[in-house]
Amino acid sequence: MIAPCALTTLRLVLLCFGLCCLCYADPYLPLSASEIPNDCNIPTEWQGWYGCKDTVQVRQREPAISLQHRGSPQRRQVADSIYAYETALPEDLLQRGIGPLGDTKRLLKLFHKLLTGQPISISFIGGSITEGGGVPMHDRPPLSFAGKVSNWFINTFPNSTVTVQNAGVGGVTSTYYGQCVDMFVSDENVDLVFVDFTLNDRASGIRGTSPLPDTPDRRGYEMLLRKLMAFNQKPAIIALHSWSPFFNTPHFYSTTEDLIQALVLYYGLQSISVRNALWHPTMRRQQNFQGAQWLCDSLHPNTLGHRYYADIIVGLLQDVALQANIHPYVEPDASQFDVPPPMFDNNLESATKCLRGDLLQQRVYQSVGWDWIDEGKDGRHKYGYVTEEANHDIIFVVNNTGCPDPSMVVTLGIGHLKSYERMGQALVSCISGCACQPTTFDGHNPASTASQEFWAYVAITQSEQCVFEVASLAVTKSGQNKVKVTSLLLTCMSPENALEVPIFQPKSEKTETAELVQSAMQTF
Repeated sequence: MIAPCALTTLRLVLLCFGLCCLCYADPYLPLSASEIPNDCNIPTEWQGWYGCKDTVQVRQREPAISLQHRGSPQRRQVADSIYAYETALPEDLLQRGIGPLGDTKRLLKLFHKLLTGQPISISFIGGSITEGGGVPMHDRPPLSFAGKVSNWFINTFPNSTVTVQNAGVGGVTSTYYGQCVDMFVSDENVDLVFVDFTLNDRASGIRGTSPLPDTPDRRGYEMLLRKLMAFNQKPAIIALHSWSPFFNTPHFYSTTEDLIQALVLYYGLQSISVRNALWHPTMRRQQNFQGAQWLCDSLHPNTLGHRYYADIIVGLLQDVALQANIHPYVEPDASQFDVPPPMFDNNLESATKCLRGDLLQQRVYQSVGWDWIDEGKDGRHKYGYVTEEANHDIIFVVNNTGCPDPSMVVTLGIGHLKSYERMGQALVSCISGCACQPTTFDGHNPASTASQEFWAYVAITQSEQCVFEVASLAVTKSGQNKVKVTSLLLTCMSPENALEVPIFQPKSEKTETAELVQSAMQTF
């Protein structure tokens, strides 16, 4: 016979056990390597929706505000056009993916222009996903997320001319992009910029590591935002937080998104989160959201994945466009577009001088064993000077004057490729006209499984005819000696502070490129 006291204790134990059973949920099973898809060349939209053609339910969203008893017939007609887009995401997931709206005055200004028939300009900047990675080249205009979002603008506002620039560059970080944003975003009067660097700005290329808040990548992202916010038209900026369950492993927080989002919130901008929308259904292996159904490899979304990206973006745009359609537009005072102080101490934006593409080629005086090569695939260009062997040199001539103090030592940035295989080391040294401490950079990056462009910084004196060389070395950690130079950067700060306060103030070169090279040739 059980004593009353012991019986009471047993009942309490059973009750607690029952409550725990009610509260406890089994953790998600980690995704395995066998679940990673490997097919990024599906030619048509539905073929790219792996096993989802008959289960994905597309629909039109309902306006966030009922227009039945408010607004003129014309406004209701515009609202119908705004919400004519068909989304493949259920509303609950779409709402998860839309970030806080923040300060919408920049977006409202954009939609005012569209609603009044004025032309607008849109730029997409980011890495390979922004380029359309995961969608075959010939299908990218209609099927990539950038193409779908662009078509929404064009179809929704037929009375406006919509100019679109996709300036995505595979393997580039926000730090690299921010230094040369004027070169990438060709329209200084752009009205809307989509910024997608969350995947490329991971912590030192190490997957599964939660990054620190104040790092060069975070500072680079902030510098990029600040430069964009100061463009002529004070453009709206939407941060795209790309995500892959195979890349951002093993936790919900195994991503740079939350720290980048702190910058988005600080500046009152808008954002969308693929992770927030798709984490739970993907980890549950839910139909239409299994990794192999919306991704084509470990990183890039397939055509269905790009559809999900576009659905979240358009969802955000629809809700703000509806507000612009309902409420009369009041032009904000110019001071309301002022950029606040930087979130990170001393992380001030400013102009820089970048040489890339044709401009880089024009600065080459002599090269031995280096070739100008496009290593891009499927129409994605990745130009640069490449050597595969040691003891090959390439000589550049630049004008790096224009700083407030002509006597100060400034910074030369060598844009170069870093990768997990084949890469070697190179030595940067000055030849004439300027002085610098010989500096070595290493393209080998075993911590990453991606190939990306980085800056190597060299302290250098100012000169209108600075001649320096980059020479491949026999020393290597990868067993091979490949070196690729993609661009040059000139700023006025020391290398230690180059990421924090690059305050290069351009002034016109006193000699044209041809004259500069000819003059440099005479010094040899």
